Formats: sequence, C-alpha cells, structure tokens
Amino acid sequence: MKRSKDSKTLLSSNVSKRTFISALGATAVGLGLSPKARAADDADTYDLIVIGGGNAGMPASIFAAKRGARVLIVEAAAQLGGTLFLSGGQMSAAGTKLQKAQGLKDSPEEHYNDIMRISKNQANPEIVRLAVYNAADTFDWMTDNGLEVHPEHPVTGTTHEPYSRPRYAWGLEGGISILKILEKVIQPHIDSGAITVRTNTEVIELIQAGNGAVTGVVTRNDDGKTARYSSNNVLLTCGGYASNPDMVEDLEGHTDYGDVSYPYSQGAGITLGTAAGGYVRGGNHHLPSFGSILQDDNFPSPRLARFISYPPHRPPWEIYVNVHGERFLREDMISHDVREHALVNQPEERCWAVFDDTTLNEAPPAVGGWTRDEIKDAFDSQPMFYRADTLEDLADATGIDKNGIVKTVARYNRGQNGGKDALGREFMPRPITAGPFYAIRIQGSQLISWAGLAVDGQLRVVRQDGTAIPNLYAAGELLGTDQFMGDSYCGGMLVTPALTFGRLLGDSILSFDI
Repeated sequence: MKRSKDSKTLLSSNVSKRTFISALGATAVGLGLSPKARAADDADTYDLIVIGGGNAGMPASIFAAKRGARVLIVEAAAQLGGTLFLSGGQMSAAGTKLQKAQGLKDSPEEHYNDIMRISKNQANPEIVRLAVYNAADTFDWMTDNGLEVHPEHPVTGTTHEPYSRPRYAWGLEGGISILKILEKVIQPHIDSGAITVRTNTEVIELIQAGNGAVTGVVTRNDDGKTARYSSNNVLLTCGGYASNPDMVEDLEGHTDYGDVSYPYSQGAGITLGTAAGGYVRGGNHHLPSFGSILQDDNFPSPRLARFISYPPHRPPWEIYVNVHGERFLREDMISHDVREHALVNQPEERCWAVFDDTTLNEAPPAVGGWTRDEIKDAFDSQPMFYRADTLEDLADATGIDKNGIVKTVARYNRGQNGGKDALGREFMPRPITAGPFYAIRIQGSQLISWAGLAVDGQLRVVRQDGTAIPNLYAAGELLGTDQFMGDSYCGGMLVTPALTFGRLLGDSILSFDI
C-alpha cells in the first residue's frame, strides 16, 4: 500500500485517536485541573516546558515542581499517560529495597553487564550506564509511593533473554499501575498551580534564538487555536513513531505491518528535534514482535489476535514456514530473541503456522484467548486463516511456494517418524498428514521505535557535530530503543529509563533561575 510522504501524512494516525481515548474508560484515575491551576496558566513564561506527559514527562514535571519550578506540560492526547495505557509496565533495577528485603544481592554494574550481553554490545554504553546506575532510586521512589508488584517478583525474566539476577518486576495492572502512582503524585502540584497541563494540544514549532538556543514553543489545540510559551528549558518526551508507518519505513527501512502501538506515537519529537538542528541515530536495529495475526492486508493493520509461539505457554504442534515453504526456525526454541531475529530475515517479516486436521482437533488451542470452536470458525471468516484439502491447494490459497511446502512437510514427517528433526526440534507429537490442512499467517509487528533523537550524557539534544542545542533536552522512547537495548529486547529497559531520565532531569540536570 503506497503512501504519500508529505508533512501532513507524517503526523497523522492510522488509528482514530479519539476512538482510542474513548475506549480507555476508567482505566486510570484521570487528572483534574483545579481553579488555581487554571488561573496560573494565564502567564506564558515557564521554568520548564515538557512536550509529552508520559513515562518521562510526568516524573520530570513532578521533580522540577518539587524544586520550585513552574512547569507547563503540553500533551497531544486527551489525558496524561502516553504508552502506559498499553504498556506491560515492566521495570528492572539493581540494588532496590525490594531485592534487599528478600536478601538478593545485585549491583548496577551487574545490570549494565547483563544489558550489554543481551544487546550483544550494541546498546549505547553511556545511555545504559546513566539508566541502570539510577534505576534503583527510581524503582524505590515508585514503591515508596505505593506501587505494588506481583508477590513472586523480582524475577530474572519472562519470555526474552533472562537477567543473571532477579531484578525484573511490574505492577498488578501493568502500565496502569505506574500511571496511577504518577497521577497521585503529580495531582497536588497541579492543584497548587506549580504544574499546568495543556491536553489535546500539540507543539508545532520550537522557538529558537539566533544562536540556535530554544527559547519556547508554539502550540495548537484541537480547536485550531495557537499560542506561544517561553522557557529556557524545553524537554521533549513525546514518545516514538511506531504508529507512523512512513517514519518506520524512512528511519528503519521496514514496512509497518501491524497497527498495534499507541496511536499518538507519531514521531512529533523527531520532527521538532531535527527541525531545531538535532539528528536521528539508530534504526539499523529494527526488530519486530513475533506472533501477530492481523485483520487484513491494509497495512498497518489492526491486530486480530496473537498466535501462542512461546513453548512454555503452549508447546508447538505446528511447523512455521516462510513464503518459500521453508522452515526457518526450530519451533520449540525457548528464546523469543532467536524467534524474532529469525522472523526479521524472512520476506515481509511473515510466516505461516501449518498443521493438519488432527492437530486442530487434538492440540491445545494455538490462538491466545480463543476456544477451539472460535478458531475453527475463523477459517470460514478471517482472511489470515486458510484451509484446503491438499497441501498444494493450501499453497495456492496462501501464496506459499507449492513445491517448497510439500517437500518441507515430507521432510518434517520423516524426522518426526525417526525422532530426529533436521532443525533439532524435540517436541514433535505427531506428523502433518491428515487433511484438510490449515495455515494461520503470522506477521511481525512494530511495537516500539528503534531509531531516536541523539542526546549526550546530560540528555541534551545534540547536532551531528556533537554540540548541544542550548536549552533542548529529550528523554524516553524518543531517544530510540536501540540506545537502551541494541537489537534485542532487554526486560524493563523502556519504562525504567524513561521514568529515570525524567526524574533526573527534573531533580538535578535541568537548571532553574528561581
């Protein structure tokens, strides 16, 4: 599906933002603006302007307000929270009070070493060190303010590569657990007038002096009204671009197939930061999530369901084949990291789970949250579910190479019969022989942004020559996931660094003439 790449397209959403916000219901408490807070918004000069009120923006505002700063948050959505509405809220930190209470010994250096190991030494050492050496204080701040994690936490990991120490934990309601704490802590500062919140408002321009220093912002609300605000500290925390298919293609060189991210992740920070003289780094570490079953081929498509691909949750009865009809992955491989890296190398980041009628009727259901009958019905109603009497007809229906799938199934059956699979698979409960035959198309999908705005060790946005743009800072996913994790998912290294960098900026990095 070809798209134009004009500026309007780059800042549009493929999911209705209004629909998304209305669907939130009562997931979070929601912030109220007191009469005092509204009155304080009459003036147009602030000690800090925060663009984006999510994981990083809310802590930055809270800690700046605690120091006496007057803060303006400009948020494009109708409510603060950002990706916390969709996030699992996983956090990781070494040396926390939670670990110490359980007699667990850990250190930031061990955390750092684990990140570099899991990222294959491709994460940014300076960014990772800043994150992990301050993560425990952030985690303790959250738990001191009431965050409750699962009783068995911390753990070493879940489906991705594990840590060497149990330092991975999250709240009972995922990202909403974190959001509720941030809402509780920020509300008194809003009530006092220290923090002013402008929702349903986007920043359309950074105001710069002749030397390039950022001195304020121009905003536009949903009614089209513009306004100008001044500050010697402007912080970009407006998230990534995972819901902007043109930016995904431009910055990562890949198609955004699945519309599964936060609809306001449109890359506004990239647009603003580069217009001010900054540059984007990363993007070569693109890695899709494995397991999405999409609604259709109108990319990026909403996700219909998830195929259960993690063997401890459900051992695989099927085989995975690419468009050539070839297996490319040992299906009972435990590592999600291996699975994702295998998928990214397949044509169109796509594969099919292929199985037969006996498997459909005897195996545990392979689609998350669906019953066996619901899966059977999908073969009559959903475009990513295929059924045919023969493998050749199944190939015609799916677009898989006919000779390839026939040879691959025959080879797998021989291995299953002899107890020795060509790819080393061990769980092989039965062959694929009893028609009709079935295929479910599995698609890689874009959850996060891998490229990001370049910053230095003080989180100042920098130019290509390494010099900092005065008064302009950035934090959160806007920095690019690959700075924190290289080309692999490291547990807790999105939410925790965002919270941590926001806290550091508000508490100590930013300077206020108060």
